[in-house]
Amino acid sequence: MIPKFALEFILHAKNCNLKVIKSALAEFGSNLIISASADYAQTGNYNISITTEDPTLVFDLCSQLGRIRSIKINEVK
Repeated sequence: MIPKFALEFILHAKNCNLKVIKSALAEFGSNLIISASADYAQTGNYNISITTEDPTLVFDLCSQLGRIRSIKINEVK
């Protein structure tokens, strides 16, 4: 059985909108939740949560969209 990982992180992507981020990440996992942070207008931060088999792919893609911060990774059993 391939392990799955629950990822939670903040993506600073001021020049990228929610629809673009969501469509880019949709194929890399499940349980995808993306929301603009409360201070989005000033920071351009999105809160992202996704379950995936390969966190590296998710982070590689997100690093092309902006800066990644506050990463939490938990193995899903």
